[in-house]
Amino acid sequence: MVTYNALETMESTAQVNNVAHQHAFVLVGQEQLFGVHMTQYHCELHKYQIILKLHLPKNIYLEYMDLRAANPDETFVLCNAKNRPKIKLNEVREFCIPDLGSGMVTRFTANIFQGIRPLSPAEVAADTHFFPWAKKYVKPAIGEFEVKVERVVLFRPFDHLQVLPTYARYFLFGDSKSGEAHMTNLQTAMLVSDRFEPDVFGPDYDHVLSLQQPPAWLEQAAMLEAGVVVTTPIVRLVDADTGLPTIPDKQPFTRGAEIEVLYRGVGPSRSVIAGPSYSYCTAVCNSPRFFVEPPSYDSYLDTLPDVAEVFDFSPMPKRYWNFPQDD
Repeated sequence: MVTYNALETMESTAQVNNVAHQHAFVLVGQEQLFGVHMTQYHCELHKYQIILKLHLPKNIYLEYMDLRAANPDETFVLCNAKNRPKIKLNEVREFCIPDLGSGMVTRFTANIFQGIRPLSPAEVAADTHFFPWAKKYVKPAIGEFEVKVERVVLFRPFDHLQVLPTYARYFLFGDSKSGEAHMTNLQTAMLVSDRFEPDVFGPDYDHVLSLQQPPAWLEQAAMLEAGVVVTTPIVRLVDADTGLPTIPDKQPFTRGAEIEVLYRGVGPSRSVIAGPSYSYCTAVCNSPRFFVEPPSYDSYLDTLPDVAEVFDFSPMPKRYWNFPQDD
C-alpha cells in the first residue's frame, strides 16, 4: 500500500529528462576520426563527457583531410544538424547525448565547421540556448552529410558531488592501426554553492589535444583503443597552502613538450609527447557566475575562486561568416 506521504513525494519530484538539441564535437585524428563533446556543467543537455569513434562518407572524409592538411593545428568542430519541418525517413538530426551513450542513435546528419568566429554580445543574448555553430550565424566548412558512430569510446555523466582533484587527470585514447593517440581532461562539475543560493558548478576546464604518437609504454592495442586514465603532476588544480582551485589560464602543454604522467595516478613516472591542442576552454564549461562581476556588497559570489575566462579555439576564416564583421 502506498502511503499519502509517498504519493506526495512522487508528485513533487520533477522528472529527469534530456531534450534533443545540437551538440559540438571537437575533431581529432586523421586516419581515424574521433569526436570529443564540448561540456557545460550548468546545462543538463551538456553535462556529459562523451568521445565517439566516427566514420565519414569517403568524399566527405577526403574533403576534410584536404582542409586538415592545409590547417594542421586549427580547430574543426562536427555538429549535428538542426531539425527542420520535413526530414528524410529515419534521418536523425537533433538528439540528446544519452541517445549516443545508449547506442540508440548510431547515425546522424552533421556539418563540419572550421574554428569559431567572433560573436557580439547581442547575438549571444538573442538565444536562450545559444549555439555558436548555428547556420544563422555561420556557414559550415563541409556539407550536410550522414556520419556513422562506430563506437562510443567514453560516456561519462557528471556527478556534482565529485571534488576537484589535486592534479589534473586525463583520458588517453586512440587508434592502434593508425598509430594516433589523443587526450582530454577528466572534468569535475563540482557544486560549489550553498543551500538557498542559485546552483553554481565548477571550476574546471575542457581541453582536447593530440599526442605526437601513442606512448611506447602502452603496449596492448586494446588498452589504447579502450582508453586509460593518467594523472599529470605538472598541472596542479588545488593550491597546497590555500586549498583553492588553480585552474590554468591557458593550455598547459606546448606542442612537442614531454609530459610526465602517472598511469592510474600512481608511479612509476612515464611520459607522453604533446601534439597540437585543438581546444582549451573555461568560459563555456563553467557556470556563468564565475565570470560575473561581484556586487559591491558581501555575497557568496565574492567567495568564488578566480577563474580566467578562456575560449581558445582557432578563428574561423571569414569566408564562413554569415554576418561579416569589421576587422
